[in-house]
Amino acid sequence: MAPFNRTNISEVEHVIKAPASRWDKKIAADLISEMEAFFGKVDTIPQMKQALAIAGYQGLQRQIEKAVDGKTHLDAVRAMAHAMRSFALGSPGLAVASFRDPDVDNPEYQKAAGQLAQTVLRTFREAGLSNEAAKHAIRILKSLVRGFVLNEMSAPVARPMEYQKSYVFAVEMFVSGLTELRNVSSTKET
Repeated sequence: MAPFNRTNISEVEHVIKAPASRWDKKIAADLISEMEAFFGKVDTIPQMKQALAIAGYQGLQRQIEKAVDGKTHLDAVRAMAHAMRSFALGSPGLAVASFRDPDVDNPEYQKAAGQLAQTVLRTFREAGLSNEAAKHAIRILKSLVRGFVLNEMSAPVARPMEYQKSYVFAVEMFVSGLTELRNVSSTKET
């Protein structure tokens, strides 16, 4: 694998200058700024991908913890859902880097992924979901967030207020559905 160097960043900068959507440019710009922090610390593209994923997991965890601080139960779940979307829209490069769940034998990666998972699981448990129901809720919420973010990024015309309004409705539908998920899960456990 070719070592990671300034030439790789020049290639990314070329992408920024090419005609592209504003989100393509925003993702590339976010990745460039993040990659510059890792110069001299990583040698290969796979190491850079891991470093960006770790930074993404840590950033998302901080944003979720800040959002749920002082909130309980379903209010904390709502806050977490909005924090996840906000993180992805605010740091699209890190979000894309952390969307993937590669099988990585890297202790720092495992630690960052595990800490984020525990934060999210704890939020769902505090809202009354068991381990199995919480795992399903995580998958559903990740899909909801990713779907909205990807649709928002690929929209030809930015309509942030319309997406925001739809996302609020989607989060409320998700939160309302957690009761059903809790009931179905508890029925299967008995």
